[in-house]
Amino acid sequence: FFNENVRSSSSSLDLMKKIVIGKLNDFEPDLVGISVLFSIAHENTYVIANTVKEKNPNTQVVFGGNHATFAYERMLKECQNTDYIFLYEADTTFPLFLKYLQGKTRFEELNGIAWLDKATNEPKLGPYAPTIENLDPLPIPEWDLVPIKNYQEFGRIGSVNSFGDENIPTYVMQTVRGCVAACCFCSVRGFYGKGVRAYSPNRVLQEIDYLYNELGIKQLEIVDDDFSYNKERTLEICNGLIKRNYDLVWNILNGIRVGTINDEVMDGLVLSGCRLISIGVESGNDTSLAIVRKPLSIKFLYKKAEIVKRYPELYVKANYIVGFPFENDEETMNTYNLAEDIGFDWNIFSIFKPLPGTPMFQEIDKEGQEDFDFDSVRNDFQFDALREYNTAETNNTHTSDESLFGVNISSDDEKISELAYLKNLELNFIKNKNLNGRNVDRAIRDFNGIIKFIEKDHAFAHYCLAKAYRQKDDFEQVRNHMNKVVDIQADSANHKWIEYFDKLVPINEMNELKTLLT
Repeated sequence: FFNENVRSSSSSLDLMKKIVIGKLNDFEPDLVGISVLFSIAHENTYVIANTVKEKNPNTQVVFGGNHATFAYERMLKECQNTDYIFLYEADTTFPLFLKYLQGKTRFEELNGIAWLDKATNEPKLGPYAPTIENLDPLPIPEWDLVPIKNYQEFGRIGSVNSFGDENIPTYVMQTVRGCVAACCFCSVRGFYGKGVRAYSPNRVLQEIDYLYNELGIKQLEIVDDDFSYNKERTLEICNGLIKRNYDLVWNILNGIRVGTINDEVMDGLVLSGCRLISIGVESGNDTSLAIVRKPLSIKFLYKKAEIVKRYPELYVKANYIVGFPFENDEETMNTYNLAEDIGFDWNIFSIFKPLPGTPMFQEIDKEGQEDFDFDSVRNDFQFDALREYNTAETNNTHTSDESLFGVNISSDDEKISELAYLKNLELNFIKNKNLNGRNVDRAIRDFNGIIKFIEKDHAFAHYCLAKAYRQKDDFEQVRNHMNKVVDIQADSANHKWIEYFDKLVPINEMNELKTLLT
């Protein structure tokens, strides 16, 4: 909407409310369910719930998902337009709740839910629902009831611009619940329990058959946190896809554990159509990896990276966390140096925040947990060059004196964020391995994706595209993108871009490309 209506006076919040109200008018629902998977959605959830209740107080409003599970007490107190919150997995508890609304079962028979006791104004919990140990009996979702074939018209799903065709539908699929690892910055184990529970290979392939043959889906995003936890299972799925010989590409954006990487698994992934994987590295320091209980060492990473590099068909993203409160400046730089040296296709530098449901969040004292500013949890910050760094509201967030980490986690947020963004521009753009000789077509695709999906006036993306097209002797494209860089820098409102160019781009390199404008 905002791309097409640059001068719109609407805010994104107003637009969201308008869309929700329009759907409420069209459908007049008895029940609205809101998935709250990530902490960054905390405030938007309230807006939607309040909008629904303002329209019709009798409409039931329920939340579910990872964040809602761990923040249920705060959400119930802060948003009293919430009727119920479903905790953990709701495959069986939500259908039972629907029967309750239809008068087919009693409230006392419900489990796995929380609600606010209106008399005491305190959250209440029903009995926890038993864990679903065998996932195979769960039905394949009837996705023909959802317009997933239209989604790509309004945005991208995952990294489709890096591995597939952004103009055709992408289906999101989960085959594993949980992760073998127990990293203390991650809430996966807190949500799913220890270890993993997985659909059998036959059940996974059955769902893919349905998607491909009946819905015509040719792109899959597997959102497992530990897809390759079992080599035999991984290879059985891959071999099943190889035998089917579908015109299908898929990725594992959430990542695979480094310890599961070997040539046999990589062969299976590539031959079955997998074109993108993510690897969680987190830190360039063995001591930090040990503190956060990451099952990895730097030496082991280099060994596995050599295997990965033997499969150039795979696009590889690496995830790093900077700003751990126990790391000093030298240790922070070790992480950036490691990312540059390993040289995967793209690096994601996330700023550390202790999220609900993680052992690290439990290290914060009770007051800090209650006052935690969820709006400070930012994803993809590295794509927003003009971001305002405002830490004023997060200064109350701190760890207790007795905690493992023992320091104020947000005291250096601005410094950490600014450095992370600079390193993003340096390593993902200027020193991008694909741009600098490895695979220029892949670099062009990445930078075009940033302009299309992230920021159309991203000065560094345009500059890097000019460099890439210079290698291909496409001087028309070089001029197009360099003219864009010049126009962006000529606008006084874009002073941050000028600062970044001064810091990262050699003046002789810039002038050489500018000579091609005449």
